[in-house]
Amino acid sequence: MPLALDSDLIERARDGGDALDALVAAVWPEAYRIAVGILRDPDLAEDVAQDACAAIVRSLPSLKNSGSFASWSYRTIVNAAITAARRHPRVQGLDAVADAVTTFDSSDAIDVRNALAGLSAVQRAVAILHYYIGFDSREIAIATSLPSSTVRFHLMLARRALRRALSPDEPATLSPDEVLPHVR
Repeated sequence: MPLALDSDLIERARDGGDALDALVAAVWPEAYRIAVGILRDPDLAEDVAQDACAAIVRSLPSLKNSGSFASWSYRTIVNAAITAARRHPRVQGLDAVADAVTTFDSSDAIDVRNALAGLSAVQRAVAILHYYIGFDSREIAIATSLPSSTVRFHLMLARRALRRALSPDEPATLSPDEVLPHVR
C-alpha cells in the first residue's frame, strides 16, 4: 500500500522528536518491503531500508513540499536498493521475497520468487512498485527518476518475463514485434 501520511506529521517531523519517530515507523515497512523485493536478501534489504530511512531523515529539512513526500521517499528507497543490487549482483535469499511481497500460497510464492529473480534490478523495482505498491507508470517514473517511457518499457519487459516464467505455454523468446511493438 502506498505511503499516505498526514502532511501535518511530515511538517512536525522536521522538528524531530516523537513526530520524526512516527514518520520513520510509518516509512519503514514499505522501505523494507521494496528493498527485499528488489534485493532478494532480507539482511541486505534491512540494511538498505535503514540507510534509506536515515537518508530521508537527513534530507527531510530540504523537502520543499510535504505533499510530495511519498514519491520523494520512494525515490530514495528505490535508488538505495538499486545501488545495493548493483554492488551485490549475486545476492541469495530468494525465500524472503514471497514473504515480503506476495500473498500467494507457498507453491505460487516459489514460482513468483523464481520469476522475480530472473529480472534485472530495475525491472524488479518497476514490477514491485506497479504490482505490489499499486503505482502507475507516472508514479513509478517519479519514484525512480526514470522517464515514463523507460518505466513503461521496463514494465513491459518485466511483465513478459514474468508471464513466460509463470506460464509454461508462453514462447521462450520474444519476436521483434513484441519487443518494439510501435516500430514498423
